[in-house]
Amino acid sequence: MRKIMNMFLITGILVIIFSLTPQVLAHAESVDNGKLFEVDISYLNMRAAPDDEAEIVGQLVKGNKLRTFDEENGWVKTFFAGKPVWVFSEHLTALEEAATIEEIDQDPKDEIEAENKVEKQYKEKTEAQESEATSGETFSLEHPTEGKITLPIGMTEPNKVQISEDSITVTKEQLAGYHILIDAGHGGKDSGAISKDVYEKTLTLSTAQKVADQLTLKGAEVELTREDDTFIPLEDRVQHSNNDETDVFISLHYDYFEDPSANGVTTYYHDQSSQELAKDIQDSLMGSVSMTDRGIRKADYYVLVNNSKPALLLELGFMSNPDNLEVIQTEEYQDTVAEAITDGLLEYFEEEE
Repeated sequence: MRKIMNMFLITGILVIIFSLTPQVLAHAESVDNGKLFEVDISYLNMRAAPDDEAEIVGQLVKGNKLRTFDEENGWVKTFFAGKPVWVFSEHLTALEEAATIEEIDQDPKDEIEAENKVEKQYKEKTEAQESEATSGETFSLEHPTEGKITLPIGMTEPNKVQISEDSITVTKEQLAGYHILIDAGHGGKDSGAISKDVYEKTLTLSTAQKVADQLTLKGAEVELTREDDTFIPLEDRVQHSNNDETDVFISLHYDYFEDPSANGVTTYYHDQSSQELAKDIQDSLMGSVSMTDRGIRKADYYVLVNNSKPALLLELGFMSNPDNLEVIQTEEYQDTVAEAITDGLLEYFEEEE
C-alpha cells in the first residue's frame, strides 16, 4: 500500500514540474524577406523615392525580376547600382518560391539585422564590381555589352546572406546623340479644344513631359517648346526647330470634330522626307494603344510646312468623342503613348543608319 502511495506522490510531483517548465518548440516559417517579383508591363520606371514625381533613375522592362525589401504607399524598394530605388508595385507580379527555415523562437530583431546586413553586403559587392570594371576604361550603366547589362539583386534570409542569381536588365542608351524637340500644342491664351472642362493644352503638356522622360531614358537629348502653360507663337516653335541641331520635331495634339462618333489616332506629315518617320510612329502607336487607326496623312500645318527638319503632328485621340476623352486623360494612356513614340523613333533611326 505504501508503494502505491509513493508512486502516486512521485507522479503528482512530476506533473507539477512539467506544468511549470517553459516549453521551447521548433516551428517552420516561410521566408518572407526579399520577395521575388516580375515586371508585367512593357516599361517600369525606377524612382529615387516612393513618389511618382520623384527623379527617374532607371527603367525596367517586362519580364525583369527583382527582389523587394520595403513597402510604402503602394511602392516597393529594391536596389539598383548599389542604391535603393522604388517601383510601383501595381505593375509587379509576385513569384512563388518554395523555401522554409527551421528556427526556435527567433527574435524579430534578428531578421531586421539580417536585412540590413544583406543591403550593406550587396552595396559593398556592387561597388567593388563597378570599381573593377572601371579599371583602365570609362564605364556606365549604359556601357554597350551586346545591348544589355545585368545587375545582381540581393536576397535576404534570416541569419544568412546570399546574392540572388536574378537580375535587373538595363537597356543601353539607344538614342544617344539624337536631339528631339517635342512640341506641346497650344498653351497660355490658346487653350486648344475644350470638352467637359478638359483643355487640350493641359493634355498636350502632360503627354509631352512623359514623352520627354521616355526619350531621355533612352539617351536622347530632349527639349520642349514649352514646359508650362505658356503661349508660344507657331513661328517661334518652328524657329526653335530650325535653329537648333534638331533631328526630329514632333508636335502633340488631341483632335476635335462636330460629329462625336469621330475617333482614333492620326499622324500628319508634309515633306516626303518625313513620310517614313510618320509610318514608323503611327505603326508603333497602333501596336500599343486601343484606338482606331486613322493612318498617316499629308497636311499643310504651319509647324510642318515651315520646318526644315523631319517633322510630324500627332492627333492622339478625339476630345469630342466620349470614349476617347475618358481614355486620353489617363496617365496609363499617356505613358503608353510616350513609350510608343519612343519605340517608333528607335525604329526610324535604326532604318536611317
